[in-house]
Amino acid sequence: MHRFKMNSCFQEVLRIGVKMSQRLSVWAAVAVVVFGSLFSSASWAQMEEVGQLKISAKEAQRLQELVNKPVDPGALNATKEALLKEKSTAARLLGDTVNEEKFLREAMPFANDNWAKSSLRELMWIKGERAEAYRLGEELAKEIAWLPLRVSAQIELSYYYMQDQNLKRAGELITQSGEIIRNEFGMLPRRGLAPYGIARAEMIYFAGKSELESRSGQWTQAIESSKLAVAKSKDVLRMLSWTSDENIKSRGREYLLVIQAMHAKRQMDAGLASDAEWTLREVFKTAKSFGFSEASMVRFFMMLAEHYNTAGQFKDALQFSQKIETLLDAQNLDQESHFRLSAQDKIHVALAGMDDWAQLIKRLDVAEVARQKAGRVDKQVALRGWAYLKAQRYAEAVKLLDAELQSNVASFGEAHFYTALTRGLLAQALSMGGQKDQARLAFDKASLNLSAPESLSGDFAENAIQRKMKRFILQSYMQLLSPTAASNLHDAQILFTVADQIGTSSVQQALTEAAVRAGVNVPGLSDIIRKEQDARNEITNLSTYIANQNSEVAEKRNPQVVAQMRERKLELEAQRKDYKAQIQKQYPEYFQLIQPKSPSHTDVAKQLKADELFVSILPMDDQTYVWAIDAQGGVSFHRSPLTESAVQGLVTRIRKTLDVAGYGSKAPAFAHADSHQLYKELLGPLDAKLQGKAHLIVATSGALAQLPLAVLTRSPNAASSPAESSWLIKDLAISHVPTANGWLSLKKLGEQASSPQALMAWGDPAFDPKASQVAAAPVGSVVRSAVALRALESVSRNVMDAETYVNYSKLPTLPETRDEVLELAKIMVANPAQDVILGKDATRQSVLKSSASGVLGKKKVVVFATHGLLAGDLPNLNQPALAMAGNSNPNESPLLTLEDVLSLKLNADWVVLSACNTAGADGKAEEALSGLARGFFFAGSRSLLVTHWSVESESAMQLTTQTFAAYQKDPAIRRAEALRQGMLSTMKSPNYGHPAFWAPYALVGEGGR
Repeated sequence: MHRFKMNSCFQEVLRIGVKMSQRLSVWAAVAVVVFGSLFSSASWAQMEEVGQLKISAKEAQRLQELVNKPVDPGALNATKEALLKEKSTAARLLGDTVNEEKFLREAMPFANDNWAKSSLRELMWIKGERAEAYRLGEELAKEIAWLPLRVSAQIELSYYYMQDQNLKRAGELITQSGEIIRNEFGMLPRRGLAPYGIARAEMIYFAGKSELESRSGQWTQAIESSKLAVAKSKDVLRMLSWTSDENIKSRGREYLLVIQAMHAKRQMDAGLASDAEWTLREVFKTAKSFGFSEASMVRFFMMLAEHYNTAGQFKDALQFSQKIETLLDAQNLDQESHFRLSAQDKIHVALAGMDDWAQLIKRLDVAEVARQKAGRVDKQVALRGWAYLKAQRYAEAVKLLDAELQSNVASFGEAHFYTALTRGLLAQALSMGGQKDQARLAFDKASLNLSAPESLSGDFAENAIQRKMKRFILQSYMQLLSPTAASNLHDAQILFTVADQIGTSSVQQALTEAAVRAGVNVPGLSDIIRKEQDARNEITNLSTYIANQNSEVAEKRNPQVVAQMRERKLELEAQRKDYKAQIQKQYPEYFQLIQPKSPSHTDVAKQLKADELFVSILPMDDQTYVWAIDAQGGVSFHRSPLTESAVQGLVTRIRKTLDVAGYGSKAPAFAHADSHQLYKELLGPLDAKLQGKAHLIVATSGALAQLPLAVLTRSPNAASSPAESSWLIKDLAISHVPTANGWLSLKKLGEQASSPQALMAWGDPAFDPKASQVAAAPVGSVVRSAVALRALESVSRNVMDAETYVNYSKLPTLPETRDEVLELAKIMVANPAQDVILGKDATRQSVLKSSASGVLGKKKVVVFATHGLLAGDLPNLNQPALAMAGNSNPNESPLLTLEDVLSLKLNADWVVLSACNTAGADGKAEEALSGLARGFFFAGSRSLLVTHWSVESESAMQLTTQTFAAYQKDPAIRRAEALRQGMLSTMKSPNYGHPAFWAPYALVGEGGR
């Protein structure tokens, strides 16, 4: 805690010069202690760094003269109080804590409103004299007569206890405050500005309650309390019209913004990144409407930089961090100041995220000098070690990371995620330093703890830089193993397992979060989940406190409390292992969803038929790894020199010649050479393995997941017409799977008997509930409208941009999908009146109702002909979703979210996502597809038919109807083979030989029968 959070606020408020100023001073102080000052005068940030503020020699002389000025013992008490207040402030600005304490104690006997005692309590806390600080705080909480001020004092004191992790006493104080508000506030007089003070105290109470709940791991409750605090802050703001004093009005506006920012922080802590971004957008808009300058918003920009680093928007994070540095330059803060070092930390993360290692190393070396000069503990040791590895400073990396590993083991335990990350980085440092045997042992242990934590759902939500660091560690492990994998079966197996872990991790966190929310509604399972989550969240807060204590200087550490917390942590970890074992035994499918186990090559081989080949392709920074497994257990492994960026470049060029259906006969020529290069590098070495095979199952991720492999060409020479080219799909049916593990789960599902009834379809949803009539389907060829999705745009958006998010009621309608779903119903011999739901009836509730009634679980084919949305496309959308018909009820969402999908009861051979372009040309879309796919698989679908680009309506109808006609005609045909036949049939049609028309659909999942 920084000293300005109490005293500077007193100085600001006590200068107001109105009758109520002294009465309000404690409230203002409380709010700043509780939340920090996000918005304030340009000099406010300087006051945080007392002793580091560059005071001119002239000003220092003036302050010293004030400190030396004698107090006339015969003066009036008010005169003595005013002078002692000035003297204590001068001493504080000079860093003279001895005289500051002396002046505050002298002022206490006659100081109005206990300002001296409050300031002394704060000083004692900063000096580490906790017992004295607590004694003064407890006295203040009892001495203050006016109830709103007493509530404020109690909440302020509760924050002190929370910082010492004494949540019990903090909870008692907050409970007492709540009882005062509920039982006694109603009897208080409401004259003058009293309602303003009452509302302000209630605001502070809910904010304190939210903080306690957050520290206790009760994140949902913490968000609800912060919502109430925001509501009360708006009451406070409305009451500002009762006073003409601009200083009071300014402070009231600050409260609203600070509380809104706190609410955003709660959302960030709970992993609700999209919610947090929308809240921060509101904070920024409100701040600008209040006239706050950017110079007064340093803390706000700090929060934005942290948010965007967490979300992986590193360019935005760097922008805001650099803006902070510019603002601090103007405020003349030392390089060793807390603000400076904090801003630099955020720049370091952003640079690592952007792979600007040269610039990062330069900055880290400069920051290290400033940090040591300031006497601060390095909180970015793992990041520094990673940068040393990139700079080939291996000896420094080993020394740094070895010490950090010992610290992490002591603080968090052997199996914690932090420990595993540090051990993985150390393993690479050892490997590059020539200590291969030691590196192998460290990699083995780190990989296990990164991929299979002892607890159910990990210790916390990984942020973007941690996921990138984890990927680097697993890639480094693969580099160590790959030279021996061709001759060592054990190493080849580990290599295959690690590759599957990398493919799984990109979408696992969002899927786990949605699965946990869905599981809360399952009787029996829900109790275990809640207990596990409570234990996890408590461990998170205990670990945070222990880590913070390790970062404190010796006089501020509390070893007894830390020892107690470590004991409690051990108890909770034992409980979590038990919860995990219970779920694994009683709910194995759910367990596999949230903590998937990577299979061995023999597990895969056992599920293959003689004419099938399983291929896993993993592009990495330095090369691409390819495995092929056949039904006899034979494994082929090779490495292509194509790097991840090279693969992305090839895919991007190919995609530019595919999303062109709107050009008709003028569509550009297909990128044949790029397509063949991909085939030659990735599948060419497997030509012998592919001989005699009819079905190719391919696990891909990253850029390759944005491309249906049907468009790869086996010959370097382009044919005279596109339909005559050597497309891979001509020789093989193809199924795409996110991971080997996911495919094996689907094979088990395939053992169940197919549903008896044909089809159920939702199409052409009416997104605008106020639309008076259904849009008519266009005549002739048309390319289906695509949503201009913010999350799919190549340029990221931030909270300072104009609002360009999706307007739900303005989503492009899809009238042409009516004909498609009705034709499918005809082919599948379904009843259109019962089985096809269109227009305003195609709602989320209709989907959930059909699932709950058991109707949906009896259908072989389920169709959603609608748009797909990604996290961030709409306010409060934190997961991928399908856009269903709109409604006029603001409390009823029109979105069928991933969480909803997980709750469906299906037994479907196919789920068709027609027109949603979920697999768009963007990494985020690929993750959304993987998340939705696994959600539908868990719900009971064996496969998905998805589009990769905007389709032309007539060719799309021909392709889907031909596919399902083949599937309906032959009871033994594979789903992947039915799609292949549909593609070949469409390809032969006049004007549809270009793959833009016959290749937009891909089968994801189990392509068998």
